[in-house]
Amino acid sequence: MKKIVLIISSFILVFSSCSKKDLQPVDAYSSSTFFTSQAAAFSNLSACYALTNMGGQFEGGNNYFLDDITDNAYCGFTNQLAFFITLGTVTPSLTGKYADFYRTYFPYTGIASDNLFLANIDKVTMDGTLKEQWKAEVRFLRAFDYARKYMFWGGVPLVTTPLNFGDELKIPRSSGDSIVAFCLSELNDVINVLPLTIDQNDAARVTKGAALMLKARLELFYASVKANGLADGVTEKGTPDPTTAAKYYAAAAADSKAIIDLNQYGLSNDYEGLFWEKNQGTPERQKEVMLEVAYKYPTYGSDLSALYTLNEGGWNSESPTQNMVDEYETKNGLMIKNDPSYNPNDPYKNRDPRLSYSVIYPGMSWNGRYFNSISTAGGGEYYNSSNGNRSKTGYCLRKYCAPLADLLHDPGSDVQGLNFIVMRYPEVLLTRAEALIELNQNLGEAASLINQVRQRTGVNMPPIVASDQTTMRAQVRHERRVEFAFEGLRWFDIKRWKIAENTMNGNVLGVHPGTVDANTGAITLTGSNITVGDVRVFHANRDYYFPIPQSDIDLGKPILKQNLNW
Repeated sequence: MKKIVLIISSFILVFSSCSKKDLQPVDAYSSSTFFTSQAAAFSNLSACYALTNMGGQFEGGNNYFLDDITDNAYCGFTNQLAFFITLGTVTPSLTGKYADFYRTYFPYTGIASDNLFLANIDKVTMDGTLKEQWKAEVRFLRAFDYARKYMFWGGVPLVTTPLNFGDELKIPRSSGDSIVAFCLSELNDVINVLPLTIDQNDAARVTKGAALMLKARLELFYASVKANGLADGVTEKGTPDPTTAAKYYAAAAADSKAIIDLNQYGLSNDYEGLFWEKNQGTPERQKEVMLEVAYKYPTYGSDLSALYTLNEGGWNSESPTQNMVDEYETKNGLMIKNDPSYNPNDPYKNRDPRLSYSVIYPGMSWNGRYFNSISTAGGGEYYNSSNGNRSKTGYCLRKYCAPLADLLHDPGSDVQGLNFIVMRYPEVLLTRAEALIELNQNLGEAASLINQVRQRTGVNMPPIVASDQTTMRAQVRHERRVEFAFEGLRWFDIKRWKIAENTMNGNVLGVHPGTVDANTGAITLTGSNITVGDVRVFHANRDYYFPIPQSDIDLGKPILKQNLNW
């Protein structure tokens, strides 16, 4: 078996997230080729970033498509993986899209490059401080990769030295507890080695703040898993463990506080503009962005054509659900069911501004027209038209989709220069708030942290008032859902809170039919919300963890074990 080796190509040098076919190991080089000089070692470092693929490649795009497997969004294309997952019809033998998903997140290509780098970097003559920083960056990337594997599959084989290609399938799966312990230990070791700040030209490089955030994110996830008794993927039953949960909630609270105390980050006053390419590199945006995947137009980039409306040449691959739209409060700070001023015949008026920053809804002024998905007058954009690229829910994604006047490139192009944000500062604030709430400590501070997110300029939602633990828990969960809608975090929240039985079963609803005045945008609604697609099914004894493909189980027999009930 040949040793895992790396591609070194010009596109890797800026830490791109290219298609999977560009990132497969090749046999043209050996490790000795890559560690002959500092420049060669830097190319190898760049490859470690690229192969970690922090933005993901779910459904061929970044992690925003992960929301298609949650109550936030709906994927209307029946040949896409999200369709199979939400209907409960994925199997270990499923090929095609599930195989693509698995090949993105489970394989050890990135970890192999990390291990190769760490095993050989000391051969290079270079500045010692810089060398230690590079080692710390790669250890962060390896921890990121293992943490993501754990969140999808539970315990996985733990490999920390170079191996022959495919040998990871012949190593027993470590427990989820062991994977978490390894990741947290690695992050503890590198936090004070990584730089506090980076040059804007290195926007995709990791920092001390990013390492603390990954640590706090994993601690919060693990604490929730223990608190709610979510079983490891290979364990039949989970039992709540409040003692361990409290330990890791406290750790998440401490690490998020450490980030706040760095005084390096803040909240942008332009929520919508955070997700526009033209604002990349501006101080207003960068004070909030803690880590992102960098793209460079036109060489390689993100594909936004899957997100735009069909009138802009898009495919509507991710359609917000009515359930998501209803989650946005009124401007009075109340859920719509609790606000007597809410008008169901004018449902989008006087709502949390993040609704109009994130979702295109009927009657919205959009690129010189009033969006109409609720009547035949909308043409192909009508929810029930024959155009396969229509939004099946009647709602379209606005987050990431700049208006044409603010877009730098053709929206129908499959290459854009919009970076994918992996971490934002609001996650720090809401992580500490949630950890304090779960500990039932300092609920006044928790409310203040939530209010920082709610009340920043451009959002200006009314403050919440500290209350009992149950009420505060609901508030912070609501705030996470709204703040990070369509950013790929919702599935992991549903999982760690163990609420999929309540959120992922049943019908998906979309818009009310009606009319849109082409001159004013005024809407008139009739009938009931449309029902979209087939009934979603979630198997609670199985679906919290994804299966390992049967082909890999066969290769790893009898050592590699499948997740239970698959």
